Amino acid sequence: MRTAFVLGASSDIGLALCRRYLEAGWKVIGHFRTKRSELEALRDKGVETWQADLADTERLEVQLRDNVKFFDRADAFVNLAADYEPHCFEDATAADIISALTVNLVPGVLMMRSMGAAMAARGFGRIVHASSIGVTFGGGSESFCYSLSKHALEFIPRACRQWAARNVLVNVLRIGVTDTRIHCRQPGKDFRARTKLIPAGRAATPAEIAEALYWYGSELNGFATSQVIAIAGGE
Repeated sequence: MRTAFVLGASSDIGLALCRRYLEAGWKVIGHFRTKRSELEALRDKGVETWQADLADTERLEVQLRDNVKFFDRADAFVNLAADYEPHCFEDATAADIISALTVNLVPGVLMMRSMGAAMAARGFGRIVHASSIGVTFGGGSESFCYSLSKHALEFIPRACRQWAARNVLVNVLRIGVTDTRIHCRQPGKDFRARTKLIPAGRAATPAEIAEALYWYGSELNGFATSQVIAIAGGE
C-alpha cells in the first residue's frame, strides 16, 4: 500500500485530497498547523496527522534529519502549504517578503529534497507543488508577497528533474480560483465579480482541484514531469 504525504491537509483542498487518496486505497499522512475538526474526523478513516508550524524552518530541518523513517515512507508528496497575508508591491517590506518565502517556499523545497531522494532510491515517487494562477498575472493588487513565493516554488531544480530516470515525477499545478474559505474571508474581495473573469464562468470546487492533484500525484501520471500546469478554468 502506498503512502501520500499532504502538506497543508487541513485546507479545503487538502481535506478533499486526503479523501481522494483514501478512496484510492492509499495511506495518508496529513500535515496541519491549526487543528480542524474535519481533519480530526479523517483520523478515524486512517489518516495519520502531523502538526508543525512551517514558519519554524530550523525545527523542520532537525525533524527531517532526525526522523528519517517518518518522512521517507512517502510515495507521494503534495505540497499545499500556503500562508496568505495581503501586501501590495508598493508597500511590502523586506520582512513581509521573507515571511511569505519562509512558509510558502522553504518547507516545500526542504521536504521535496528529503522525500524525493528516498523515492528515487526506491524507484517510485510523485511530487506535486501547488502554485497559484495569480503568478500568471504578476499577482493581484494585494497578493505580491504570496504570488512571489508561489512563483519561486515553480522552480524545479535540475537534480529533481533527473529523478525521472528513477520514476520520480515532479510537477507544479497553478491552481485557479477555488470556492474555499480563503476567498470568503478576504476583506473587500468580491468573489462573484472575480469568477466572472474566468472563461469557464465559475470557480473550481475543492474536489475538482483534488482530482487533478491526485492524478499528477499518483500512478495515473506515468510520464509528465518538470511541468507547470494551470488548472484554472481557462485563465
